[in-house]
Amino acid sequence: MPLASQQQGFDLIEDESRRYLVGNRTASTALLAWFLETVWRMEPEDASNAICDGGGDKGIDALDANEDLMEITAFQAKRRAGSSTTQGDADLRTFVGVATYFVDEGGIDALLASSPNEEVRRLVERLELRQKLAGRKYTVRLVFVTNALLDPAGHDYVTSRTDQDPALEVWDRSRLIGVAERTQSLAVQPLQVHLPLASAVIEEQLDNRTRLAVTLVSAPELVRLPGIDDLSIFELNVRLGLGKTRINKELAATIVKSIEHPLFPAYHNGLTLLTRKATIEDGEITLDGVSVVNGCQSLLALYNNRTHLTPDLRVLVKVVELGESLDLVDSITYRTNNQNPVNTRDLRSTDPIQRDLQTQVQVHYGNELGYAIRNGETLTTPHTLDNATAAQLAMAVYLHEPWNAVRKVRLFDEEYHRVFGRNLDGHRLYLLFHLNNEVVAKKSRLRGDLEASFASVRFTVLHLLGLLIGTFPEGEQFLATPQRWFPEKKQEVLDVVGELVDEVIDSVNFYVESKEEEASDSGTTFDPKVAFKSKSGVQPLERDVLQMSRRTSRRDPSYGFHVAPVR
Repeated sequence: MPLASQQQGFDLIEDESRRYLVGNRTASTALLAWFLETVWRMEPEDASNAICDGGGDKGIDALDANEDLMEITAFQAKRRAGSSTTQGDADLRTFVGVATYFVDEGGIDALLASSPNEEVRRLVERLELRQKLAGRKYTVRLVFVTNALLDPAGHDYVTSRTDQDPALEVWDRSRLIGVAERTQSLAVQPLQVHLPLASAVIEEQLDNRTRLAVTLVSAPELVRLPGIDDLSIFELNVRLGLGKTRINKELAATIVKSIEHPLFPAYHNGLTLLTRKATIEDGEITLDGVSVVNGCQSLLALYNNRTHLTPDLRVLVKVVELGESLDLVDSITYRTNNQNPVNTRDLRSTDPIQRDLQTQVQVHYGNELGYAIRNGETLTTPHTLDNATAAQLAMAVYLHEPWNAVRKVRLFDEEYHRVFGRNLDGHRLYLLFHLNNEVVAKKSRLRGDLEASFASVRFTVLHLLGLLIGTFPEGEQFLATPQRWFPEKKQEVLDVVGELVDEVIDSVNFYVESKEEEASDSGTTFDPKVAFKSKSGVQPLERDVLQMSRRTSRRDPSYGFHVAPVR
């Protein structure tokens, strides 16, 4: 990396982590908090609870225990004050030693007996690590985070530990910069605009860095704002135009009736604009930088009906001046939209996880697939996977819970960080898109009643398909790292997947027929529409599919997923 790029990368990571420098956190802890939320994809509260950095922390800056993966992860962060300082191997060698604390309950006893600080002690107890390790074997993972670049000794040590236990994962500046670039905090658009005032202005200094101005602006002036036609002015809005909804139709009807224009401010909530600086003089307000964070539907409706606008149609405008305090952008965006009927998917649309995934898909597969993260978002790619569908597919294939895939609200609420965990990347989204396409293409092979209920049955089929692929060594690797096959072997892979979809659907049809016959013989009923909506209903079918696979493999060694990777 050139020296200039090194400095730029260092500065970007510093800027992003500075937003987490709150309370008694040090700059190193802020770096770790940014990493846990952005890279490790923890909920903010969970990330805060995981951190135990401080004097006497025994080299453990944060801990996480994942019961799904049976994995304990210890984190250590080293933040350097300048871009020229590198990271050697000494800290890494010392850090590896903490793994002995998490081998079994005896290790936990040794950790607690070593007089760690109170934060470490409380965290170990809160995570119930001793109870978790009693009689069970957890994998130990070590994650070292630094804003410095590894020097040759550091690189050599990391390489020497490849495939050794415990696993050591190092995130130095060279790795962090890619994430920071993809997820860097959203900011107001770098535009300067002048809006003539249509009323008096109410001004209020909210705190030492945030100022509020409320006024009326005539609609003909508002629709001249740059960035409406290409939607760039709505970059911070959680959703874009939603088309001809009932509310939008009613709004348009009001706009075209000039007789209603004078009363428009009385029954319209107005717009919220963010700016770096607002200057009010000579009858106008000048905004240095501007983005619309609330009121996208209204401004688009005004713009699309601009030939009907008159100066009498005035809009309530709330301008929030942030200065350089852009850490408030996310909070203001969330809270101004949370007061209206906005679903949890909308509210997740601007967070770093979704922006990161969208960029990954664009970088690797942008000539074929786009990843849509906001309602009303229009992409130019030949195919689009929206994040609501992606969440359902990930729940079915990677979390193996097809019965939960239909619960859309939960996927962006309490299940959000499970569904969009750190292992879900752009490559896996591309794989899910194609697995789903293969299943959809074969839905006519399902029994008529199952095809009629395809919206929910689909996720059971996808779950079974994922299980089946994963029973083969190459298939297990394919699900984990599809980029080793894609895009070079896409057609060969999809041909094999299509055959396995046929096998799964045949098994599903046969299973339902068998259950119906059993129910008929016993004088009871079997309803597959209900059965496939629960764990207990799907598990017997899982066993049938896997038994079928084992029998077929014994008869025909060529059966299954045996496509060799490209890399």
